[in-house]
Amino acid sequence: MTPLFAYFGPETVLPATSIIATVVGVVLMMGKNSIRWCLGMAARALGRAPKSAVPAPHVSTAARARATEDVGGR
Repeated sequence: MTPLFAYFGPETVLPATSIIATVVGVVLMMGKNSIRWCLGMAARALGRAPKSAVPAPHVSTAARARATEDVGGR
């Protein structure tokens, strides 16, 4: 077999790197919520259940009582 010699010059590499930089820039602008959304869509497309969202913060009843006292005492 004859080896394949390929030349990847700037005219072929720069458009590809520009596309990759654009995609990465858009993802960074959107933040982690868009990344979670994309991963959830990919999981659904593959037939897997997406991981659950971050649970709501737990507030103990004692802390809730203190908060209502602080607000009501004013």
